[in-house]
Amino acid sequence: MNLHRRDWLGGTGGSLLALGAGQVPGTGPIGPFRARDRLTITDLTVTPIALPDPPLLAASGCHGPYFLRNIIELKTASGAVGLGETVGGERVTAGLEKARAIVVGQSVLSYRRCAAQLQALGMGVYAGIELACLDAIGRVTGRTLCELIGGPVRDSVEFAAYLFYRYAADHPVVLADPHLADSRGRGEHAIDDWGEVRTPEAMAAMAARFRDRWGFRTFKLKGGVLPPEVERDSLFAMAERLGPGAKLRIDPNARWKKDTAIRIGKEISRLKMEYYEDPVAGQSAMAEVRQATGLKMSTNMCVTKFTDIPGAMRTEPIDVLLVDHHYFGGFAGCQALGPLSKGVGWTLSQHSNSHAGITMAAMVHLAASIPELTLASDTHYPWLIPGTDIIETSGLKIENGAIRVPTGPGLGVALDPDRLARAHATYKKCGMRGRDDRSLMRKIEPGWTGELL
Repeated sequence: MNLHRRDWLGGTGGSLLALGAGQVPGTGPIGPFRARDRLTITDLTVTPIALPDPPLLAASGCHGPYFLRNIIELKTASGAVGLGETVGGERVTAGLEKARAIVVGQSVLSYRRCAAQLQALGMGVYAGIELACLDAIGRVTGRTLCELIGGPVRDSVEFAAYLFYRYAADHPVVLADPHLADSRGRGEHAIDDWGEVRTPEAMAAMAARFRDRWGFRTFKLKGGVLPPEVERDSLFAMAERLGPGAKLRIDPNARWKKDTAIRIGKEISRLKMEYYEDPVAGQSAMAEVRQATGLKMSTNMCVTKFTDIPGAMRTEPIDVLLVDHHYFGGFAGCQALGPLSKGVGWTLSQHSNSHAGITMAAMVHLAASIPELTLASDTHYPWLIPGTDIIETSGLKIENGAIRVPTGPGLGVALDPDRLARAHATYKKCGMRGRDDRSLMRKIEPGWTGELL
């Protein structure tokens, strides 16, 4: 159908007038308003929470009984409340409390005007508030967060199975932890039934269970825990159990010496390795391992901010960059990495730390908006104990290894106030105010030092 220019202007003018009168096309009336007034931030509420965490093992030690997050509720004059979630710990909580004086009275459309002040309080502070602003804008306009930042380039986002060596949830030292503030116990009263996983056979069985339950096709082994040879054998056991279609990754979190990383890297190069993540520390050592093994290398340790990129362009340590909106300058920063990565020949994926459903939704929207983010993203979400998430989770199901982009306004998720209150009560009762993997590890393994392997 061909429209005369005057007809087209009349149609678009009607849509713009509808916006000014309080109606978003396709969403129905939302009442008379001046857009600037309705989008003004009137309050910011910060709720630190603690959610149950199983005793997962990493180069840093053993996860304690809870992981911490900060939940943000950003109220606007329209009545819409934007949700944010960011890293935990009392330093971030204090930063978010200070941020209230910076953002109240500002428009949610102008959060980047405050970016420098917020980032000075911590990148996690900025990331959480940016997310809440975007969610609020989406709720007021009836648009999804992904639409607000350019629209989705994919309708679903693939994730990788994130596999950890671990102790059983009812390990006696874990149950004796003085921070424990819930009724978890032994056997059927444990918080999960994964048991202890500290052998290649047990790891292969875990990988198969992740595949069967959630449909994952990519499998990442968190290394830097057991002797490197055991972790190498775990990859071979996983490959045999999962079959030729499975893509494998390993992340020793820079706990290996350079010679170890080169030796193990050459041995696992016979497998279908998608990438080799941070086996050693530093760009120069990573570049040497990359050159010696021929494996694709990835990082969330030696390139974590824009000022790290010039050095990486000189030393060429990686092929894959794991972005994270909590420390790479929020959504805007991560999106900027798309064309940059294309220019330097990198592929993108997403880094993950322990998180709840608001962050999960944010990761889906972000990955859906970046064309160059083509590799399966990491996520800890399957490790979240059922019934403890602080959102209503019906829209965040992992099926065939992927999550569909939520279609509701903003993030497309709703806060569960009762669960949020319980998670906050646990935070107050448990006494944990920061992450400390070393303490529990030393109680379970008194001789543990965390030295390089």
